[in-house]
Amino acid sequence: MTEPKGKKQERPFCPYCDEEILIADSPFCQPCRVTLFCCPGCGRLVARGIRLCPHCGVEIKIQAEK
Repeated sequence: MTEPKGKKQERPFCPYCDEEILIADSPFCQPCRVTLFCCPGCGRLVARGIRLCPHCGVEIKIQAEK
């Protein structure tokens, strides 16, 4: 099976330990036991506490939990 032209499949890796992670309802790194966040601009994974996406520069606003 071939990938669609112009669309490269990128495997997600944890920004903390560089291990490949599983994307489900929310990205979670099993080796680190850390829940990650997806950038609202580019959709790539970013570490917790990051204010600006290192990939596209979009501001990341974290919602307060109730």
